[in-house]
Amino acid sequence: MNPKLEKLVFKSDTIPTLPAIYQQIKDAVEDPDTSFEDIARIVCNDQSLSARLLRLANSAFYGYPSSVSSIPDALTVIGLQQFKNMALSTCIMDMFKTMPNSRINMEQFWRKSIACGLCARIMALQLREANSERFFLGGLMHRIGRLILFKEMPKESNEIIDQAGIKKLHTYHVENEFFGFNHADVGGALLQHWKLPSSLGELVGHYIKPVLARISVQDVSLIHLADFVTESLELGDTGEDFVPEFSEAAWGHSGLDESNLFYIVEELQRQHEDVCKIFLDT
Repeated sequence: MNPKLEKLVFKSDTIPTLPAIYQQIKDAVEDPDTSFEDIARIVCNDQSLSARLLRLANSAFYGYPSSVSSIPDALTVIGLQQFKNMALSTCIMDMFKTMPNSRINMEQFWRKSIACGLCARIMALQLREANSERFFLGGLMHRIGRLILFKEMPKESNEIIDQAGIKKLHTYHVENEFFGFNHADVGGALLQHWKLPSSLGELVGHYIKPVLARISVQDVSLIHLADFVTESLELGDTGEDFVPEFSEAAWGHSGLDESNLFYIVEELQRQHEDVCKIFLDT
């Protein structure tokens, strides 16, 4: 690992840690002796999380035919592993609600990130991939490294956006020039620092160049393609002036074909506003 990147993420006193509520949920979900009622009691201690869980269970995200009114029922609809991922998504978004002195509008940043997660999840569902919620989580966090860069090195990050605009380049090219690494590298290192699954770290750390992934090039290719689609549709803004490069190799590895695209875009646009309201409380 680049020594500067290691210092930035692993040796910093200011990098945030995951909140205690997520660790409680994670431990409970992974304990085979824990019941739905036990997990529901943990969830009910956090009113914001409880409300989002119920709204998500009743949303187009899951398309459940009946109204869900209790936390145990919502956990049944969503599933425990998927709920753990949703809780992580909520915790991370709450950690980065604001970014002082940043050129990034955080509501627009998360709207774009939610769109990328939704698009990747819809693609995974089309391919009948197991645990499609991990693709939502990977898409949601694919540019979280940019927030760390703005938090830790705001002056340089502002200069990078300026230079990317002047040179008409995607910001990761300029990040590589400035730092010797880019926001995807930072995101992958951050997830490693948080001790999250390495498969999730790959979705974030290699989304720019999926062919570098060690575990699953196909999985990472879906995040790459979802990023391209959502930037093209302008569903939010993460500070980029240009649509990222499209990787033909990623398309080839994805397993998708052109017949999937219309449905993916239609379903993304159908779900996006609904899911944004759930996570952003708008």
